[in-house]
Amino acid sequence: MTFRSLASSSAGNAYLVTDGETTLLLECGLTLPRLKKLTGFTLSAVGACFVTHEHQDHAHAAGLLIKQGIPVYMSEGTARALELPEAEIIDPGVPVAVGGLRVMAFRVWHDAKQPVGYLIEDVRTRERLLFAADTRNLDCVVAGRLTYIAVECNYDDQKLGLSQRINPKVRERIRHTHMDIERVMRWLRKQDLSGVLTVWLLHLSDSHSNENEFLERFSAEFPGIRFEICEK
Repeated sequence: MTFRSLASSSAGNAYLVTDGETTLLLECGLTLPRLKKLTGFTLSAVGACFVTHEHQDHAHAAGLLIKQGIPVYMSEGTARALELPEAEIIDPGVPVAVGGLRVMAFRVWHDAKQPVGYLIEDVRTRERLLFAADTRNLDCVVAGRLTYIAVECNYDDQKLGLSQRINPKVRERIRHTHMDIERVMRWLRKQDLSGVLTVWLLHLSDSHSNENEFLERFSAEFPGIRFEICEK
């Protein structure tokens, strides 16, 4: 299984997961022409798209992908928020098979109607990827036998608190809807990481994070695991 970031920021999010035969698009928060270009004009080869919630930086092209004939999965609450009755509904805890990949949604916490994350398993190799984008925390999420993790690590709370350019209401919204580095590290400490090879950090803030500092902290705390920052 391979994971690739096409875009990972508040300007748009999109990621590819493939087992070499089946390719999934996680999030579609870009224009359709941009998605086509970033996928090397192979978007038609995508077996399905999975959207975590209705915010436009995650779901912008959902309706157009459906019109292109690509199944787009999301929770019932997200489909209602986007007014997309044509979307494929995925219920948390109920696996969906797309080719050789099995996808199961799980609940996350964000300021959206019914946000979810996804656990993706390659049924042949048994590799497992946990994908969690915008969420306040993952305190109730425990997944065993993970091989890969892609998780939001949006900000450093100290940097956010010291920022003079941000509206106090916006600061508090960020704290209540996104994961900071301390929450991510606390969550990782509770997981069985014995089989984890790579952790991708998603959606880093331009103003309230530092890529090099984040990589140094994670690498020191979790030796033997490769940490990567997703391209914006």
